[in-house]
Amino acid sequence: MCQRSAVGICIRPTRTRDDVALGWSDKKMKRLVSILLGGVLALSLALNIFLWGRLSSQNIQLRSAQASATEIDELRRQNQELQINPPSAFNSAGADGRELAQLRNEVSQLRKQAAEVLTLRAQAEEAARLRARLATATQDLARAESELADAVKLSPEQMQQLKEEAQSVQCVNSLKQIGLAARLWAKDHGDVFPPDFISMRDYLATPKILFCPADAVATRVSDWPQLDPSSISYRFLNPNGNASDPAKPLTTCPIHGHTVLSDASVQRQ
Repeated sequence: MCQRSAVGICIRPTRTRDDVALGWSDKKMKRLVSILLGGVLALSLALNIFLWGRLSSQNIQLRSAQASATEIDELRRQNQELQINPPSAFNSAGADGRELAQLRNEVSQLRKQAAEVLTLRAQAEEAARLRARLATATQDLARAESELADAVKLSPEQMQQLKEEAQSVQCVNSLKQIGLAARLWAKDHGDVFPPDFISMRDYLATPKILFCPADAVATRVSDWPQLDPSSISYRFLNPNGNASDPAKPLTTCPIHGHTVLSDASVQRQ
């Protein structure tokens, strides 16, 4: 859209840097969500192919076990017939030797196949467990795909709102860590809080905790010697204060308005 000037010239409104940055942020977020959705779909396909191959192999072995079981039953029947009705040829020493050798061979095969049946039964149980896992994994992947599809449908305003909420939660966590560090410092120094954030460096894991996630102008550093105290996002409200008053404000975030009290509890805005 353009606006007409007094002389009829079309003047287009200039897009601000924030509008351009927000547009790029939305494009990057949608591209990231699309990449994640593609990765989940690829993982789902690979998992289904792997589990299907395992199940097909188990089914083949199970059919082989059923055939072996039928053969074992037939050998048992023949063995019982030989024991009940021994042939007259056993009176001959040569016939006795051949029949006995054949019977021993059949018994050996019977024992071997019986062991194979037990193994295949265990594999069949494993196949059943794999089927159950496959069904559960399919349901989980379908649910994840649905959630990612819903995320792709979010408007730029909704995506920005979710981003701001996540930054607020992270800010509360940082203030909680600062409050606990100050309490530990006071416990080691006669129940007196430190004069500033730098004095608590041995009680904080990293100087990054001193920067609010929503602070877009702060220069974040990972090493304490590089930290500029004037660039810290938070404000220390009770330097050298007495730790005996738990309700007195200790540190606050000027961006979100969250405040950590002297007892290390955080009040959200």
